[in-house]
Amino acid sequence: MWRTLFSDAGHRPSARSVLLPFLAAFIVLAVAYTAIFVGRLHTQQALDSVEVNAAETARVDLAVSSIESSIDTAASDARVAVTSRAVRSLAEEISERTLSSAASVFQAQVTNKPSIRQIRYIDEAGRERLAVRRTDDGVQRVPASRLQDRSKHYFFAETRNLRPGDTYVTRLDLEVDATGAIAEPRQPLMRVIAALGDSTGARAGNVVVDIDGFHLVEQARQVIGAEGYLLLDATGGYIVGPDEADSFGFMTAGPAFAERHPEAWQAISASESGHATTREGLYAFRTAYPDHAQVRLSGETHEAETHEHPNAIKVVSFVPAAALPSASITRDAATTAIFIFGLIALATVTGLATHTLISKRQFRRSIREAKTRLEAIRDTLGEGLVVIDPDGRITDVNPESERMLGWSREQMLGRVSHELFHSHPEHSVGQDDCGVLAVARTGVTFRSEDEVFQRADGSAIHVGVSAAPLVVDDRIDGAVIVFRDITEIREYQEEIRRLAFHDELTGLPNRRVLADRLELAISTADRRLTPLAVMFLDLDGFKEVNDDYGHAVGDEFLRQISDRLRGCLRNSDTLARQGGDEFIVLLPELREEGEAEVVARRIIDGLEQPFVVDGYQLRAAVSVGIAVRMDGESAETLIANADDAMYAAKQMGENLYCVSGRAPVGQA
Repeated sequence: MWRTLFSDAGHRPSARSVLLPFLAAFIVLAVAYTAIFVGRLHTQQALDSVEVNAAETARVDLAVSSIESSIDTAASDARVAVTSRAVRSLAEEISERTLSSAASVFQAQVTNKPSIRQIRYIDEAGRERLAVRRTDDGVQRVPASRLQDRSKHYFFAETRNLRPGDTYVTRLDLEVDATGAIAEPRQPLMRVIAALGDSTGARAGNVVVDIDGFHLVEQARQVIGAEGYLLLDATGGYIVGPDEADSFGFMTAGPAFAERHPEAWQAISASESGHATTREGLYAFRTAYPDHAQVRLSGETHEAETHEHPNAIKVVSFVPAAALPSASITRDAATTAIFIFGLIALATVTGLATHTLISKRQFRRSIREAKTRLEAIRDTLGEGLVVIDPDGRITDVNPESERMLGWSREQMLGRVSHELFHSHPEHSVGQDDCGVLAVARTGVTFRSEDEVFQRADGSAIHVGVSAAPLVVDDRIDGAVIVFRDITEIREYQEEIRRLAFHDELTGLPNRRVLADRLELAISTADRRLTPLAVMFLDLDGFKEVNDDYGHAVGDEFLRQISDRLRGCLRNSDTLARQGGDEFIVLLPELREEGEAEVVARRIIDGLEQPFVVDGYQLRAAVSVGIAVRMDGESAETLIANADDAMYAAKQMGENLYCVSGRAPVGQA
């Protein structure tokens, strides 16, 4: 092989005359090749790290949303309970009649909310007067003999000054027995407490909603995954640890995360959300604030606060260092093989280049071969690559750019890149403000994960862009632009946001959207001096459909009912699913009070025709409660009044509606 490589037209140069220049050239080129190869690995590592960070951030964000949504749901239930007529009667009189009436409200809430383990009423002295609990035998009222004195419990002391209607959320901890010891088997709980007021507005005890901690933990675990999932309290103690024995270590005097991983905890505790990379691996985290439930339910926003939140929960996703993207040449067999192959190819090219000292013709041939190899490397890149001159005109592209953008190489060469594919109408950016073009002028590297390019067919493509200056002879001669398609990642993020604001089963707006629209409707009504109405709908006999035909039929039945209810409303009205078989309708900007009753009759008539679900003919009946806002009532009062009116209608039979403060009415 060497004889053929270093021979020309039968002339064989001496080994010494070729070997020394060859070795010198090979060492220099090998160092340069290694630097380029490692630099490419570092670039790929950076891109992969961005993807890993984005994925882990999305997971912890969704987990925090899941936890806060469950807490907000419980807080909403607690506030609904303390404003319901049945529960408010406990503030005036404790009797079997008032206890039974309030117990019915508690039982309905516990039954419809899998995340709720127990709802209790505790009087001002700290004594449990009523408790409804989920057990293996179903939802049951706790016998009076088993009610306990909670006056010495920390949450009773912390809510002594809670104003009627306000809520308070405790930390997520383990349930303790009457002696103060941790109850076995362990049961993690978080309590949402709402103060109850009497007719004079004075405190009359608390309604306590116990959230099943296992439900909160499992919701987050399903999003992040079993491995690498941590929940930490505000002091760095484990709520959920890597091993079951570590969980709730702050209550069992077990080891704390802050002690085991001080470097990571320093970064996690210093910020509301972000990433922390240590020798151990990548920690992605975000803070959940249970005690902001009341603020979130009110529709207000809050900035991240720097003072301590003792009830805050740090949701952490951990990726071990061994699983993170690596820039090592030996990170896997394929990379090592490519590097070794490159060295072999480099040795071959160097041998040919060295031989040009003897043969000018072979030197030129080796240059052409080297150029061919460089073009092959460019053309096989899995990302789009565009080279521009200082004026922003395209001087080179690779095939992946042609495939992604839809233009041929000939159509792109000589065109200004910004005018060609960086000017989508919905994301217009002027050339003077274009960060990509600025690289060719300033020499400052530009990176972005939020750019939009335009294809030849006019469609938009979301891309992640990395633009670096092209330096020739110590001067900036343009820029090299590398981009990749991140459309699927953006669509995944949009889907996460959609799920956060819509009911998964019916696609209807959820309570968070309803709360925002109700507050907006109230503001508009106050400004225009027009009435609005809230309707509370509850399907009659829906439980029997689930029992007789199964939940799959029941779910499809609910979807068909939702579609028919939409057809009974105006485009400006809002239909939201409250949960289970309950719906809430917002009727903004009514011309007169009676319009709400017209809609109620339309809904009852609209559900009269039977539904066909999976071959079964089913009928739907509904009880409707109406609360018309005429005197400046708040959103919570409207919903509570509509709820009370619905229960009044339900007690009188099926397919009835009731306006708050009036007797139920049937079909016209």
